[in-house]
Amino acid sequence: MAENEQNKEEGIAGGNDGEEIFAAKVIRHAIELAEKVSPKKISEISTAKVIRHAMEPTHYGELMKPDGHAVITGPCGDTDEFFLRIFSGRIREIRFQTTGCFFTMGTCDAVASLAEGRTVREGLQITQESVIAYLGELPEDHQHCALLAVNTLHKAIRTYLIRGTGL
Repeated sequence: MAENEQNKEEGIAGGNDGEEIFAAKVIRHAIELAEKVSPKKISEISTAKVIRHAMEPTHYGELMKPDGHAVITGPCGDTDEFFLRIFSGRIREIRFQTTGCFFTMGTCDAVASLAEGRTVREGLQITQESVIAYLGELPEDHQHCALLAVNTLHKAIRTYLIRGTGL
């Protein structure tokens, strides 16, 4: 079944309104990710920040012709992809995509939130620990999600710098 027909049947969006279809895809993806995580793990989270970033990611998507771009697949099989728009040495816009779990979605969006508006140098100073501190807590078996997101951000910044347009 064509995607537009499926969206119409689900009552999500009709016609060519790309923004509504994109928003529906983000919501559907977040629900799928949440269904993969046991309720016990979600209840272990002491902060609502992880849930908010995973369920309502504000930086999910891609940028056309980004200044910096990177894709990394972690040992767990999750793939993170970051897109950066940089102007005057600052990360002005950042988007990401991931094939990962609920916690990967949350940490990617948290990294994007921490990086947006910062200088390139400040972006390189974001660490796994600073992401976990920002979120409040992550289950121990998902702390690697923050490391994967940070490494992908750093690689995207390095691609920007290697192109000779940085700092």
